[in-house]
Amino acid sequence: MPEDPDALEQLSRTLRVSGCRDEALHRVRDFLERTGDAHLERVGAILMDLEAYEMAEHCYLRLAELAPQSAQPVCRLGILYAKKGDDARACAELERAIELEPRNPETWYRLGSFHLRKRELDDAERSLRQALVVDEHHARSHTNLGFLLDLRGDRSNALREFQKALQLAPGDPENHFNLGALYAESCSYELAIEQFRAGVALDPDSVEGHYNLGAVYFEQRRYDDSIAAFRAALRLHADHEEARYYLGLCYLRKGQYDRALHQLERSASERTASVRLLYAMALCYNGLELPRQAVRILSQVVELTPDHAKAHHLLGICFDKLGERDRATEAYRNSDLFLSVARARRSGAAVSSA
Repeated sequence: MPEDPDALEQLSRTLRVSGCRDEALHRVRDFLERTGDAHLERVGAILMDLEAYEMAEHCYLRLAELAPQSAQPVCRLGILYAKKGDDARACAELERAIELEPRNPETWYRLGSFHLRKRELDDAERSLRQALVVDEHHARSHTNLGFLLDLRGDRSNALREFQKALQLAPGDPENHFNLGALYAESCSYELAIEQFRAGVALDPDSVEGHYNLGAVYFEQRRYDDSIAAFRAALRLHADHEEARYYLGLCYLRKGQYDRALHQLERSASERTASVRLLYAMALCYNGLELPRQAVRILSQVVELTPDHAKAHHLLGICFDKLGERDRATEAYRNSDLFLSVARARRSGAAVSSA
């Protein structure tokens, strides 16, 4: 039996990841019975991770009863109600926490984060800036202010806030990931790579960190580096659809069609195949000189997306390989037509179907 909250948290996390949530809850109940009110805040946080909201609420209400002038349990209740989707009670508790401790930056930060999640940007900005008035070194307020400014399209000031957060908390991998994402959006790929690599060095178990690093390498056509990053993401989360898809594309771009097809077919077997996935598989079959299999896949693509010009063009190539000249000619004609339609849409002109 765990004797302290650290051991309980580790055991609970292990059991939850293993799918043994009920066993984790049993261990938490036993810990509460043995320790009483001694570790209510930590136990409440563990219960929140287990999504045992009623039990967590009991812990925080008891803590608020024991410390009626403390904002911490009230703030925790606000977070709990937000997770349950009870926005009215969440907002009321977070505002009550501010009334109890108006000089506590964490309470302003939590209220600002609540409004940000609801896309109430004006209210969110007021609360986050107040948190920074109280404590200009509150790193997470800088982070969320960065997200808010990015939503408003103010990328330069968003970047400045993310940089401040990183300066204040360089050991937090999320600060590196946030800054890396903003650099990637701005096509500053080398800077993005630097931040994503720093982030995964701090948190090697971050699936999205490895995936985003792979995505930036992919944009730079650094396919070997991209493959390594996507494989790292898939080792941590084998069902990551985007990592599996882009791993297949890396092999496709390298001309390793058999490896590409293996990844893409595996992705297709795990979910309903998308048009982009089917088209990539068809490119692999064509690269492997299997035009009949490519035609079978491409027929699905043009059925789902009749104006897919590239699919029609690839159909033409495959029909040529099969010696079916009439069908090839028709496919090329369809490709040219849909390309003309696409150009006309961009220019606002009309296209004749003749």
